[in-house]
Amino acid sequence: MADGSWTDEGHCVTLLSGIEPDAVLAALGASTIAHADGIDAVVARTVERWDAGYRPDEAIIAVTEAGPGWSLIAEVNGYLGVTEAAMEPLSGGRTVVSHFRNINSVSRFHWWRDGRLLLDVDLLFPDERLGAEPHVLGDLQDLGADLTAAGFTLAERITGVSCTQELFERAGFTVAIAALPG
Repeated sequence: MADGSWTDEGHCVTLLSGIEPDAVLAALGASTIAHADGIDAVVARTVERWDAGYRPDEAIIAVTEAGPGWSLIAEVNGYLGVTEAAMEPLSGGRTVVSHFRNINSVSRFHWWRDGRLLLDVDLLFPDERLGAEPHVLGDLQDLGADLTAAGFTLAERITGVSCTQELFERAGFTVAIAALPG
């Protein structure tokens, strides 16, 4: 999975400015279940949790530092990062950027700043946008047809954080369970 294939069947990646990983976990009320070195270990811990029994009311998240002043949440086939009830409280006083895609190519891209959802867009249909400033980024047609790559590209444009494969391979993640807002 170190080749990036962990995103193939669904993923959600969230970048949060000005907050440490432990504070992200605390803000989400998450309970740590493991520490994982690299995304392959995150995938393994996620599958172990699924094998123990599916819980539709919980999200399995992996949190790490993504560079100076940034935390990252990685979800294997998850969507907490594009859940407004979870991200709105975290976005006060900071920038939060999340992108999600599932196996059916349903995708969402959210950009929060200071408690406001500026942009909510399905990258498959980039002209159909919602949010307080839906056209803040101008034309998105140059992002291409690969929705996963488009999400990472757009997140980097906004945050300046490059979520490289090396970052995912080498990062030390805290794997935790967070409740999905009802």
